[in-house]
Amino acid sequence: MRSFAFYCFVFLLFSACSNQSEIGKKMNCIATTYKNTKEITDFNKNFTLNIPSNWKTELYFDNYQSEIFTADTLKQLSETYILAASYNLGTLNFDKDFHYRKDSVLRVNNLKIIDSGNESFQSKPSFWYVSKGTKNNFDYHRFTVLTKLSENTYFSAYTEIYGNVNIDERICESISLLESIQFLE
Repeated sequence: MRSFAFYCFVFLLFSACSNQSEIGKKMNCIATTYKNTKEITDFNKNFTLNIPSNWKTELYFDNYQSEIFTADTLKQLSETYILAASYNLGTLNFDKDFHYRKDSVLRVNNLKIIDSGNESFQSKPSFWYVSKGTKNNFDYHRFTVLTKLSENTYFSAYTEIYGNVNIDERICESISLLESIQFLE
């Protein structure tokens, strides 16, 4: 009987870990499970995310993108993060021009990359990075992931993290939320 319980435990452990993205593994994240979540669908019905029910969520769309913005507004900004996820029309190639544009945007915003990688996300080619700087007189970190979905579409998401406490934990929490994404195409 004990061995049956052990095998069930091992099965559940591997089942839970198998949903973790390559990015989550690279960042040494421990999967976070949220209770009382609600499924949010972007305005153009391209993707869904499971977000905690008590978080404030806004939707935005235009001719080129459809976005979900969400945050736990019950916590201080230095204890939580702002998460934005968007489905975008356009081409995305991780070439020299892409990195030049990314670096230009970082310079303009006084951000410096402190970590980055090319791990896949949702079994698609992706590039992610963590940058650090100052925004509105606060120390500021930003986790960004860009994922090529097709020749003409891509997914992008970022997490804004203010302060210097529990940065890695908040990045991992946001990655756990992003891992709940379901693309509806």
